[in-house]
Amino acid sequence: MPGEDVQQLSDRAMAASQRGDWPATAEHCSRLVHLLPRAADAWFMLGRACAELDRLDEASAAYREALHIKPEFAEAAHGLGYVLLRQGEWTGAIDFFRQALRFNPRIAQAHWGLGNAQQMLGDLQQALEHYQQALQINPRHAAARLGIGVVLSLAGKQPQAVSHIREALQLKPGYIDACIALAATLMPLGEPDEAEKLVETALEQDPVNIEAISLAATIDQHKGKLDKARERLATLVDAGNSEVNILLAWAALCSSSDDPGAAIPLLERRLDSEPPLSVTARRNLHFNLGNLYDKNREYGKAFGHYRKGNDLKNADYDAGAREANVQATIAVYSHERMNTLPRSGTRSGRPVFVVGMPRSGTSLIEQILASHPAVFGAGELIHVIQIAGSVQATLKKPQAYPHCMPGLTPAELDVLAQSYLDQIDALSPDAARVVDKMPGNFMYLGLIEQLFPAARIIHSMRDPLDTCLSCYFQDFSRSHPYSYDLRDLGTFYRSYERVMQHWRDVLSLPMLEVQYEELISDRERVSRQMIDFCGLDWDDRCHDFHKTQRYVATASYDQVRRPLYTSSVSRWKNYAEFLAPLHEALKSG
Repeated sequence: MPGEDVQQLSDRAMAASQRGDWPATAEHCSRLVHLLPRAADAWFMLGRACAELDRLDEASAAYREALHIKPEFAEAAHGLGYVLLRQGEWTGAIDFFRQALRFNPRIAQAHWGLGNAQQMLGDLQQALEHYQQALQINPRHAAARLGIGVVLSLAGKQPQAVSHIREALQLKPGYIDACIALAATLMPLGEPDEAEKLVETALEQDPVNIEAISLAATIDQHKGKLDKARERLATLVDAGNSEVNILLAWAALCSSSDDPGAAIPLLERRLDSEPPLSVTARRNLHFNLGNLYDKNREYGKAFGHYRKGNDLKNADYDAGAREANVQATIAVYSHERMNTLPRSGTRSGRPVFVVGMPRSGTSLIEQILASHPAVFGAGELIHVIQIAGSVQATLKKPQAYPHCMPGLTPAELDVLAQSYLDQIDALSPDAARVVDKMPGNFMYLGLIEQLFPAARIIHSMRDPLDTCLSCYFQDFSRSHPYSYDLRDLGTFYRSYERVMQHWRDVLSLPMLEVQYEELISDRERVSRQMIDFCGLDWDDRCHDFHKTQRYVATASYDQVRRPLYTSSVSRWKNYAEFLAPLHEALKSG
């Protein structure tokens, strides 16, 4: 073909790509590379067109040919990395994104691709760093901002995640992926209504969006609308849909049904099939299979999946840092100091703090209390932990918490206390009592006494083996790294017991200790004791707590909607053969 025809073909290919006509671009470029087999730009354009048309194998081949001709072709390396990312070949994608950045370190999209691939492989720190680098190059990169939010959410830092995901939506209004991510992040923060609206927004734009459908079903389930959740999912499951989020939502429904085993074959097949699974998806499948096998009384298989899920957590528990934190807390809030530590002037008796180990019965206690018309169940509020983490900066103190607390003035404590009261007033301005059931507040009872001298504490206690095993079986975020290993769980539990014994010795706040097993076996007596402790008259609705319609954000959302059951008592006996490391850790020290 004469040179003029080649130029015309090249011009037509370029024009087609500029107007987004990818079939025409692919056709023109296919002819062009036949005529000019050493034209790297033509191979690159062919790769781009095939990628846009979801012809990923052809796109990969074209990009590789461009790189064979021109190894320093950064855009082709980035394009190939993106194709491999879509194909689930994350390690290969990382190699080519890095190659692209070697020759052009200013490709923001390559940093985003690296972040995404690292996230899929479970390396959240590396993912975060590359998303941040993408934003440094392009501050308006909405996908990178969203990526930061998703990584923070996966790391258990939901409040920080929310602000980043909201910013992504500001950068790109209507961004479906951000709507879904924000909804998923708001759910554990006890914001189901906004989450539901965000999912509805996503479904209005894309009614067949799998992530939005599965999340909508999950929200329905948390709200107790099981029939609606089943209706959303059944057609997809019956049609053989193997999207992980659909299968996980279906598994959660089956787990609370009379036939938990129905979902097992679906999840087992997905573990062993294509396309490849991210570390997070594989971990979620293992934990859900553990739940299903447990409900099916196949305990050996259940434990095997729970162990595999925990092994995929890729996080280390720093027992030394934990011990240092415990020692510092006990030293600051020592018996000698407690009487002289400053207190705020607030006399509000509204806050009721339910504390203890995770999975120790805190949700059940809250549900019973929140069934009383004078009580609002606020869920797991992070405000006390936030106050502790920010007090140094807020009050411009030279030391961080807890070391700065003896030097605070009553006026400064009033400011901190009021910030908490403002938060619960926004949640429920009229309730006589507001229950904050953040279990980890057991570390901050000294701070709580300084802030709220008229508060009440309810300590939820449960058999150590049952508590630790339930933690091990729960797919916690990375904010609970001690829960991924039975020895670490035992060590953490012993430190928790040590801290609680210290508070028993030094606190002047009233504290009611509720044994989970007693609550199960003698519900009426213990429930009345809790209501009386809160300074309220008995209400029969507390007896029928499982009928109370309220959103429950935590892992116990299903249990608190059922009458009390005894299967959770001495559950550890079903797994006794696997628990030697936990026994040893609980006994040592």
